[in-house]
Amino acid sequence: MLAGKTFFFIGAGNICESMVKGLLSTGIVRPGEIWVTNRSNTERLNFLRNYYGVVPVTDKKSAAGQADVIILAMKPQDVFTALEELKGAINPEQLVISVLAGIPTGLIEEGLAEKVAVVRAMPNTSCAVLESATGLTPGRYTTPEQLELARSIFSMVGEVVVLEDESLLDAVTGLSGSGPAYVYYMVEAMEKAGEAAGIPREQARPLVLKTLMGAARMLMETGEKPETLRRQVTSPNGTTMAGINELEKANFQQTIRRAILKATHRSQELGQYLQKTANA
Repeated sequence: MLAGKTFFFIGAGNICESMVKGLLSTGIVRPGEIWVTNRSNTERLNFLRNYYGVVPVTDKKSAAGQADVIILAMKPQDVFTALEELKGAINPEQLVISVLAGIPTGLIEEGLAEKVAVVRAMPNTSCAVLESATGLTPGRYTTPEQLELARSIFSMVGEVVVLEDESLLDAVTGLSGSGPAYVYYMVEAMEKAGEAAGIPREQARPLVLKTLMGAARMLMETGEKPETLRRQVTSPNGTTMAGINELEKANFQQTIRRAILKATHRSQELGQYLQKTANA
């Protein structure tokens, strides 16, 4: 479904690079089929061209009119300027994908002033290693075929969940969009704990990473609930229980819950603020 398609990224930040790397690693999409523009950072465009072979673009409107898929990957606050520049360039046969936190599909549809197919996506940076967790939701004018195209794009770089209720994308942002940072933060803590216990950090790291990968694989392959697997590891009065008791004293689960809900709320706030800005 991706063969022969051209992809135009507006915005050249980390998500853009992660998606570019993921798409190219599939072997289906060729570097010349990926076009990238950035508002002012030519150094960034040169890096992406030199490292990945993608095509830098300066005429944004012309490229948008020719590409099969247009990916909005700029900073959320820059979306209105970009939509104004793109107005009239995109037709209903093309697909617009937004990876902008807090920006609803309706706002993009209104900004383009056409019945354009828009899909809102929330991937995470793990798409760079083909392990993204992505939530998708279609706009008003998106056909099933266009939604399937968006799904196929992100399935090439990881797991995809299609949600009919767009408001849930804020929760996806808080859960899996920001989720890698929570895991990295935990890895930091585990490495430091291993070091405090006497294990050199360079030796603690592979132990920590394999532990995380093994636990995730157990969850995926067994289909068991995390509570069940946790109890199987936790013998009464054993070493694991001693550690779990400390986590419970620190309200570990409640802290994770608060972090995800706080990030979700922040995504909602961002969307509300930007919508007010657009209507002002």
